[in-house]
Amino acid sequence: MLLLDLEKVNATVGPGEAVMNTLIGMGTVFVVLILISLIIFLLKYVPKMFEKKKAEPEVVKQEKPAAKAVAKQEVPVSDNTQIIAVITAAIAAQMEAETGVCIPADGLVIRSIKKRTFN
Repeated sequence: MLLLDLEKVNATVGPGEAVMNTLIGMGTVFVVLILISLIIFLLKYVPKMFEKKKAEPEVVKQEKPAAKAVAKQEVPVSDNTQIIAVITAAIAAQMEAETGVCIPADGLVIRSIKKRTFN
């Protein structure tokens, strides 16, 4: 019974209507794909909008630390070999705990250690 209904529908829809339905369907798909590609293209500007909002308050904060920087320059520089040794030992212990392989003292080279400040 369902097949008979489909045959009637196919008999009433001409080739012109079938082509028009196909073109409308394909056109809709292409329009949506173009809109999606435009949205993806515009997403690269979103981080720039947030950076501008964050950059403005930082300008005000940069004026105050200038006075503190002068005070920090007066502190004498000391020998940090003990601190470097402790940091190297901590890194070796962590790497051994993660990998399970003992790392020899000669096999680990620390190229630089930078102090990070957290606000």
